[in-house]
Amino acid sequence: MATDLDSIKKTLVNISKGNSILDTLLEFERTLDNAELFAYKNWILGELVEGPEIGRYWYKTVWMYPYAMMPDPNGGMRLTKLGAKVNFRKGVFKKPVKVEGPQDWVDPESKRAKMAEHEIWLVTIELPLKYINRGLEDTEEIMAKDIQATNDELADAFDDQPLPEEMEGEEGMEDPMAAGDPEEGL
Repeated sequence: MATDLDSIKKTLVNISKGNSILDTLLEFERTLDNAELFAYKNWILGELVEGPEIGRYWYKTVWMYPYAMMPDPNGGMRLTKLGAKVNFRKGVFKKPVKVEGPQDWVDPESKRAKMAEHEIWLVTIELPLKYINRGLEDTEEIMAKDIQATNDELADAFDDQPLPEEMEGEEGMEDPMAAGDPEEGL
């Protein structure tokens, strides 16, 4: 998929047409922040290139990242645990070159700049609309509940592992306290 400055400009114009779209984007950003997505590498570097598309149940946006700065996929997994759909795909960003002379024009009559193509990552995030619609007060409660459910799931995964005292009798395991009193030699 190709992205260029014109499509980004159209997205920004659509956002600036009304406060309600900007409010939903701020709520979307708050949801990502509450999910602690920005703690993952490069997620904070995204630039909105498409959206928001607001459907009956989903809130969809597309974010652009430089190819060398792909956002950490573990952040995407964190969002999927909260019910979001996250899709990574490669794309191309077309950007005009800096015009330093006639060699940088597409043709001398129009004096349009040549376009340079840059590889990028396009990340599509479809977030359940419940996070956007419930308002500022309810969003934090919903996120806290979903994050607690995710944390409980992680804790349950560790419940199957033996505790350190159960491992004492196993071969190769030594009790660090059995080595003696560290103050005896002083």
